[in-house]
Amino acid sequence: MAGREEMFVTGERARARAARLLGVAPGELAFLAHSSEGLNQAVRSVEWRAGDNVVFADVEYPSLIYPAALLRERGVEPRVVRARGHYVAMDDLAAQVDRRTRLLLVSQVSYLTGQRLDLARCAELAHGAGARIAVDATHAAGVVPVPGALCDFVVSSCYKWLLATHGVGLFAYSARRVGELQPATVGWHSVGHRGGLDDPLAMPWRPDASRLEAGNPSLLGLAVLDSALARLERLVPVDVERHAQALGAELIEGLRSRGWPVITPEAPDERGGNVCFLAEDAAGLAAKLAALRVLVWGGEGRIRVSPHVHDDRDDVERFFDALDRVAARPRLSTSAR
Repeated sequence: MAGREEMFVTGERARARAARLLGVAPGELAFLAHSSEGLNQAVRSVEWRAGDNVVFADVEYPSLIYPAALLRERGVEPRVVRARGHYVAMDDLAAQVDRRTRLLLVSQVSYLTGQRLDLARCAELAHGAGARIAVDATHAAGVVPVPGALCDFVVSSCYKWLLATHGVGLFAYSARRVGELQPATVGWHSVGHRGGLDDPLAMPWRPDASRLEAGNPSLLGLAVLDSALARLERLVPVDVERHAQALGAELIEGLRSRGWPVITPEAPDERGGNVCFLAEDAAGLAAKLAALRVLVWGGEGRIRVSPHVHDDRDDVERFFDALDRVAARPRLSTSAR
């Protein structure tokens, strides 16, 4: 029991650290199984009516799109913003938001392209129309600042830039703007105490976001997360961001000089750590690079390279050495210039 209690203490320490990272109060943060669960909770926390709409881009991650797509059964219109050349323009997002918009769904940094959105502008757009904004910060948290206080809902996986593992996802919300949360999934941990045999149907919710945690969390996952966040806390956030972006700039320059079509914006304020470029057989190319001990992500017609605090310029050089060995330089088309 002593060990079990110590693991819960570790979990609460991780909660405080994650809350600081996202700029919210610890009581506004819950540990869910993954970011997908958090996105479902965000969508279900909105009071939908027939004729309402929800806005998101076509290049978003499926876990963000699918919960919104299910709203069609309730007469809600999913409004899909079409990216232009893999780029999501703020004006295009704004054009789809109106007084019947109840939720704007965005990723701070795109999993597909590496584009980084200005969350302050997104929040202003949503709140100006009387809507809420839900943000997937999976590819931002840990490498660029996440202004969680500006958003109504923020979710993040922990096994990418946060350097942790699967089994734990972050969910944060604005208690001031959202009000009382209704859990999408309930269990013994959702309540402060049981009604007992006299009133077994009583459900006195926990007073904060922990009511969303239906049962025991992944205690081992939280131990890993606590350790990872402690490591990141010893670093200066602006230095982490500059380091990743400096390596990203070298990647963009090197890829373009070789003729690879880069779809990540070059401007630092429009990208996080990811640098993505188009490749016909992305999965095959990633496998060839992996055989040379260079790990990238390949799929959906593009390669994603993600330099973080554990990488340096030597790793960038190793990447290009390997890329030059396994892939012929593509012909640079007019559209890719």
